Amino acid sequence: MGNRGGINRATAILLALIGVMLVVISIPAYRIFRYRSQKTACIQSLKSAGDGLIIEYLSRFEEDSLENAMKTLDEVMPERPNLCPAGGTVYLIKNDLGIYEPICGLHETDRKLRVRLNASRGMELLREALKQARDADGVEPESVEIELNGKPLECVRVGEVLDLRRGTATTNGYKGIVCYYGLEGDGSFATGKVNSGDICYFVYADEDHAAVWHAKNGWTGDAYMGVEIK
Repeated sequence: MGNRGGINRATAILLALIGVMLVVISIPAYRIFRYRSQKTACIQSLKSAGDGLIIEYLSRFEEDSLENAMKTLDEVMPERPNLCPAGGTVYLIKNDLGIYEPICGLHETDRKLRVRLNASRGMELLREALKQARDADGVEPESVEIELNGKPLECVRVGEVLDLRRGTATTNGYKGIVCYYGLEGDGSFATGKVNSGDICYFVYADEDHAAVWHAKNGWTGDAYMGVEIK
């Protein structure tokens, strides 16, 4: 009986360990599967929306404005904010034919373009968030939170230009997706290009690339390397 009990206990422990290992192994596999399925669904949704924009464009035979393209996209795909199942922000970019195409801020394969779009949108959201924070508290916050691509992103105020011009995966001291900004007259920032208290420096970076905006020279960073600025 004692031997049988010992064997049963050992078997139970072994089975429990195997179960734990299976769970540990399955978590990253599930995440990969989930990411791929969401990306596939996103691509299909954007293709449907893009086809609708092309049909609308061809039916009018004229160059649409961004406002008209947005209205058309709303008609073709009324659930536009949910086009990406992972919550990616959908942008409209005009292609070489003059037709606006929907681009996802999470799944766009051109990684530099993805960073440029997210950085530009992030700075717009930051301006709005700063205004709300100032109106509510009457003080300058050390950081503000925005929502980009369906997730919260903390934008941290700094007093000097950072050594961050590439992706966080290749820059020491940074990890994941980060956002920083500087204000005119705060710390070492004195560009003379914007009003005191306005944003004069902004950085958005993910693991692959970084987009940097400075009031003196506009957008730079490796997300803009080799890109013609129009």
